[in-house]
Amino acid sequence: MFARLTAKAILAAAAIAMAFFGIGLLGLALAHALVSALGVAGGYALAGTILLLPPLVWVIAGTLFRPRRPPPPPGSELMRTLLAAVARDKPWLAVVGTGLVSVVNMFLNRNTGSK
Repeated sequence: MFARLTAKAILAAAAIAMAFFGIGLLGLALAHALVSALGVAGGYALAGTILLLPPLVWVIAGTLFRPRRPPPPPGSELMRTLLAAVARDKPWLAVVGTGLVSVVNMFLNRNTGSK
């Protein structure tokens, strides 16, 4: 079992290295092809831009189109208000109350699946 896991790890590392160097060589070839038309700096700049834009657009699109989080349950706001009122008068009671509320929330939410 350990030998199979090690072999898979070595194959994964080799695949990552091949992809890394393949992209580097493609960038170098693209820059070399553009040097005759744009010069050395222009060729490298355009090749870098061409290779940088797809991942950058992918990250921006993933950030912009992420689904919104659902609002918190309505009961938690009432509990916060009550604890804030108690915290003004007796801070030690607020700390103990917060601990108790968090333990109760853990027990109430333990059977809900993560999304």
